[in-house]
Amino acid sequence: MKNVYRGSCMCQAVQFEFTGAPRFVADCVCESCRRAHGASAVCWVGVKASQFQVISGEESIRWYQSSDASERGFCQQCGTRFLFRSSKWPGEVHMALSCISSPHDLKSGGVAFKQEFPAWTALSMEEKPR
Repeated sequence: MKNVYRGSCMCQAVQFEFTGAPRFVADCVCESCRRAHGASAVCWVGVKASQFQVISGEESIRWYQSSDASERGFCQQCGTRFLFRSSKWPGEVHMALSCISSPHDLKSGGVAFKQEFPAWTALSMEEKPR
């Protein structure tokens, strides 16, 4: 039996799931993610689009074109930014790990866009918080 991971936006208007092993789990520190989330990093879970399904609330998802190649999905009810898709990674859906609500053992395997790591954060690339 494949693992099933479930999640939602903050208000739970949008419920989603993915099945099976993710393609990756990684912290992203790119400027675009930092600005979109108002945070120093965002941990993403990437899966094949065929592994991902919106269970309820699809009508509440809005997409923002954040670059020529990329879109960010958010809940129109509560504003939670939790989805990402891009022509740079065709056929994939990326979800914010913080929105996965089912118990899981998913952990970041590294940092994406290290060259954009912000100097102002207390986070360290050498030592991850536990």
